[in-house]
Amino acid sequence: MVGSILLVHGYGVRGSFWEKLQPHLQRGVETVAAPDFEGTSPQQIAAQIEQLARSHAAAGPVALVGHSLGGILCALAASRVDPAIVSHLVVIAAPFGGRAGSVNPILRFLIRFRLLPQFVVRPRFFSPATRLADQKRWFRRAVPESPELQGILFNSEWFPVAAFTAPLPQRSLAVYSRADRIVDPAATQQFARMLGAHEYVFDQQRGIGHNDFAASDSIAKETAAAILAFINDDQTGTGGTS
Repeated sequence: MVGSILLVHGYGVRGSFWEKLQPHLQRGVETVAAPDFEGTSPQQIAAQIEQLARSHAAAGPVALVGHSLGGILCALAASRVDPAIVSHLVVIAAPFGGRAGSVNPILRFLIRFRLLPQFVVRPRFFSPATRLADQKRWFRRAVPESPELQGILFNSEWFPVAAFTAPLPQRSLAVYSRADRIVDPAATQQFARMLGAHEYVFDQQRGIGHNDFAASDSIAKETAAAILAFINDDQTGTGGTS
C-alpha cells in the first residue's frame, strides 16, 4: 500500500501549483507532499526527487506524481530506485520526444524574457474550466528558471528520448487531454506506451488545457480521483473519460 504521494510541479511554477488538487489526494493517502524544486538542470532536480522519495519510503512505498516537465523528472527518479521505494508513477501532460520545427527567434526572445502579454498566453494553458481569476493568479506566481532549463523549451526534443528505453518496473499512469495546446497529446501518449502505462484521457470535446489539471476546481477533483483509483486498485485497466 502506498504510504505517501510526492507531487512534482513542472516548469516555471512551484509547489503551490498543487493547492487545488492536493487536498483531494489527502483524503485517500495519509501523507501528500508538494515541495518546491529548484535546480540548474533536469538531472539535479531528478536527484532531489529521488532523495525525497527515499526519505518518505520509511513509512511505505511512494507514489510520484508529476505534471508536465515534472512528469519526466519523476520518471527519471523512478528509474533509479526499486519499486519498494517508488511503487507508482503518475505523469500528467508530460512532454516526450521531438518537436516539429524550430522556435522562431523573436518568439524565443519573448518567451525567455517573459514579454508575451498574458491575455495571449493564458488561453494556451487553460480552458474555461479554470476561472479567469485563478488563471491570472497562476501567472502572477510564475518564476524564472535556469538558462539550462529554459533551453529545454527550445530544443528539438523536449527531453532526451534515450533516457527511457524500456518500461519501468513501477506501475504507471498517464493523464492527459487531447485538447492540450502546450504539449502535443500524442507525445504524452507515446510516453505512456514507452512506460507501459495505463491512460486516463480527457477527450477533445472537453477542451481541457495543460494547467487545468491542477488549476480548475472540477478537473483537479477528477484528476485526483483518477490518481487515487489507480494507486489503490491493482486491477486498474487502461481507459479514460470522454
